Amino acid sequence: MNALASTPNQDQQPVVLFVDDDAGNRQAFQAAFRHRMRILLAADLHEAWALLSTNKVHVLITDQRMPATSGSELLTLVKERFPDVRRMLVTAYSDLEAIIDAVNNGGVVKYFAKPWVNDQLMNAVEDAFFDIKREEEREAYTRKLEEANRQLEFALRQRLLS
Repeated sequence: MNALASTPNQDQQPVVLFVDDDAGNRQAFQAAFRHRMRILLAADLHEAWALLSTNKVHVLITDQRMPATSGSELLTLVKERFPDVRRMLVTAYSDLEAIIDAVNNGGVVKYFAKPWVNDQLMNAVEDAFFDIKREEEREAYTRKLEEANRQLEFALRQRLLS
């Protein structure tokens, strides 16, 4: 388990947790994307869980075939505990049942075949990050409107009572 050092504009970059039991795949992912996102790496469910519990993760990308816990099982658990994290799956195998399970139960927003195409994967992460930021802005705006409404209602009650 390791994390890449954060960059100065870390709020402008997505935080991506990449889970794969193959160290070479983790190293390749980090080498391909380290300048465009903050990367957290995990080899299994336990390492992923520790990172999810201690970091704000925007996107989780996991391999499907891992020894202890499959990618689709991991995605289902993450969906239940961390529903705001966007979930993606990569696999070298055309295991249709696993993909269907990941989509139906894990809420996968994208699926990639290995070897992944860097631009396609980066575009999917950027799209997911944009959607998350847009949702956060919408929620913040809604909170401001609700507070303004409470203040107006209070002022109206005060005026009616005087």
